[in-house]
Amino acid sequence: MTDFGPDTVSAGSDVSTGAPRRPIFEVRDLAIGFDDREDVLHDVTMQVQAGEFVVLLGPSGCGKTTILNLAAGLLRPRSGYVRFDGDEINGVNTNVGYMTQDDTLLPWMPVHANVGLPLRMRGMSKSETKEKVEYYLSILDLSEAGSLFPSQLSGGMRRRALLARSMIYDPRLLLMDEPFAALDAQLRHQMHVELRRTVKNLNQTVVFVTHDIAEAAKLADRVLIVGGGRPGRLVAEFQVPYGDDRDLENITYTDEYARFERELNEGLRGARGPRASAA
Repeated sequence: MTDFGPDTVSAGSDVSTGAPRRPIFEVRDLAIGFDDREDVLHDVTMQVQAGEFVVLLGPSGCGKTTILNLAAGLLRPRSGYVRFDGDEINGVNTNVGYMTQDDTLLPWMPVHANVGLPLRMRGMSKSETKEKVEYYLSILDLSEAGSLFPSQLSGGMRRRALLARSMIYDPRLLLMDEPFAALDAQLRHQMHVELRRTVKNLNQTVVFVTHDIAEAAKLADRVLIVGGGRPGRLVAEFQVPYGDDRDLENITYTDEYARFERELNEGLRGARGPRASAA
């Protein structure tokens, strides 16, 4: 575990040169609030490297979603800076995909049209759109569902369709805000397996928000604990002790997983400040 001080930055380096790598997403000395109210987040510094799966774990209301909205360019900080691929974010960031727990599939469109919608909005040709839609439906096991309407899909299929739509324009960063919170335990596990497999095969960078310790322990390469009361801050960092080839079907039965889950639980208890949300 790493405890965060005011100058803490998680940095990587280029293996070939030893030089620091430029993070794809970076926040430094950040404070953000709304109107004249107190800060939601204060003194936040963090980095996300290309190809990482970073989980923001913390109690409800601590500012996790605010960090996603900063990455998407939907909010501006009061102080500090937010950068994407080295450049400060000054407007809507079209290089990110954003998936929430809401079901935003359009009910009057079949799956293939829903998934291809972002490409059509970007002016991609029909033939290119068709090719990309078929590819993403294939890798997410939805090839047979392309002509179905959302009302004809199971919960897991709807989630996979939303994931395909979030990734189809090849965003450099995928933001996920508790995307599986509404699913039952079995479907949630299936989506964990699908998500890890898909993003690692595509080398997709992910920032994933959850308040579920088990979800964080299974999915992440690195976990950042957000909390500390109001305003929120980053209070600890955990590097996941198992690699990309983890077996999600059996990892929860291992001693290594059990130890890591306990560490996250202790870190999360420390993140609950006296004024933190109890949800």
